[in-house]
Amino acid sequence: MPELISSPLFLIIAAIVAIFLIIGIIKHTWRFLILIVVVVAALFWLGIVKESDVHNWLEDLRKMVE
Repeated sequence: MPELISSPLFLIIAAIVAIFLIIGIIKHTWRFLILIVVVVAALFWLGIVKESDVHNWLEDLRKMVE
């Protein structure tokens, strides 16, 4: 089994699968971010969320990351 895992053909196939997985994750991430932007824009338009609320939320998020 160790010979199979260290063979060049297996490593090439594993690298190709990993690249496709990363591309798939990135594509879904962009869709998710676009969905978040659309929801926030709708909340602004409906007047449910105010600009100061978003500024406070981003400031709190920045403090939490630091």
